[in-house]
Amino acid sequence: MRGALFRMASCIMLCSAMLWAHSGEDAAMLRGADSLYHRDFASSFDEFIVLFDETHEPYYARLAAQAAIGKGDLEAAQRLAELYIKLSGDRDDSVVNKILADSYAKQGQITKALQVLERVYKQEPTPEITEVLANMYMLNQQAAKAQGLYAALYAENRNTELLKKLFMCLAFQQKHQEALATLSGHLLEVGCEGAFCEESLRFYEDLQGLDMAKNVFEEIYKTNPTIPNATNFMRVLIALKDYQEAQGVAKAFPFDKGLLLDLYVMQGDFVKAQKEATHIYTQSGNPRFLALEAIYSFNALSQPTRADAQAVAKKLDKAIALLQKEALESKKKPTSQDSFQRDVFQDAFFYNFYGYLLIDYELNIKRGVEYVKKALAIEPYAIAYIDSLAWGYYKLGDCENALKAFAQIPKDQVEREEELRAHQYQILGVCQNPAKSAKESLPSPAPKNPAPKSTKE
Repeated sequence: MRGALFRMASCIMLCSAMLWAHSGEDAAMLRGADSLYHRDFASSFDEFIVLFDETHEPYYARLAAQAAIGKGDLEAAQRLAELYIKLSGDRDDSVVNKILADSYAKQGQITKALQVLERVYKQEPTPEITEVLANMYMLNQQAAKAQGLYAALYAENRNTELLKKLFMCLAFQQKHQEALATLSGHLLEVGCEGAFCEESLRFYEDLQGLDMAKNVFEEIYKTNPTIPNATNFMRVLIALKDYQEAQGVAKAFPFDKGLLLDLYVMQGDFVKAQKEATHIYTQSGNPRFLALEAIYSFNALSQPTRADAQAVAKKLDKAIALLQKEALESKKKPTSQDSFQRDVFQDAFFYNFYGYLLIDYELNIKRGVEYVKKALAIEPYAIAYIDSLAWGYYKLGDCENALKAFAQIPKDQVEREEELRAHQYQILGVCQNPAKSAKESLPSPAPKNPAPKSTKE
């Protein structure tokens, strides 16, 4: 708030100081005023303090207070502003009250800040003062008073920042329907652009208003069927798990090549996901889609056999070899950090899936363990990857390392996931009972780690 109030007062201060100048004080006063105007607050403060000490004129205390708050000396600013009021008897000087409000607010004395700011507002009900006062009411948990001010400001210009403040103010008062109606009215009348659209979706989710959001974003999309509007409508549909409808919207536009794939995976339709991944790989040559094709083909099987696992492993082996070749070549080319991170984390998923497949179907357990270690080198705290490593050591008969690896998985996580419980049962059952062999334990659970929720990573 300091900057806002200071800027409004600085020009006034300089002009007033110039008019006040007379006799031997002129030079010192003009130096102080000039320093204040050029934001050399320390020099300005020194000039006005000397003038006040020499003359005891309240006006110099007023100027010194302005310089003090400019240089961040809240204690001096407050003391000098209060001294001005005491000496002059003027409690309605808006500049002094702005200084006091700023000083009180910075020190956490919100009630005092509100008292003087309300006096300023009566004299200067400008949009800037109005917003500062509304913000202060919210800080003091007086949302009902803030609501009227925010609503008046928002009605003037339909500003999205003011809309968000009004929305939060209504939500704070548990006026959820009014908040959502205000947001919906803005989106339908003014439109939805950029990051504000994503924020709006979070607001609807937070107040459990996704059904209302669907109506709003559908209307926006139908009125103006652009790619951004289609994207926002699909975000709502996906949040509501209306995947079929989202899929229909996706087919109407040339979206990111992985979007339809994501929608198929969200629905658990791995047959279509496999076909889409094949199509994308044929078009793009991106080996990540070859890997996804293999994984989706495996997930599409109700009861995969060892032969199925071998076929998938062969395709994954090819995809990973291409990925590693791509990684070597990418070192020679500039790549964005975000893109690099997404690719690396998805590659870790592929390494783990491939490694686990080799381990669980005993196609090549040692090689599988090595690939799981590659995944863990990228994401060392991934529970699924730690479990894969423990399972690999168990399959190799290395009980010491199997127990050590599995011990890294939090107990509450094991309790929540059936597959982890099954692995724990077998590893502990065999490794803590030397008389019992791995072959006597329960059958291995089905291969884990289904397809990633997002194919864009």
